[in-house]
Amino acid sequence: MKSGDKVKLTKRSFLLKGVIVLTGAQVEIQEIDGDKVVVLYNDREGYPHTISDLSLSDLAPLD
Repeated sequence: MKSGDKVKLTKRSFLLKGVIVLTGAQVEIQEIDGDKVVVLYNDREGYPHTISDLSLSDLAPLD
């Protein structure tokens, strides 16, 4: 995986600043620093959200 790749979340669904992020949601990798990953998530309305507390194990390639 590298910056710019589109992947899916394998982490359990969680709440991010009032937005529910579901398991299996598609995200785009913005930055990888060791095992920590910053991704861009677009909600149902198309608004972008940065998620910065993920690890590589929380992501999987798209099918």
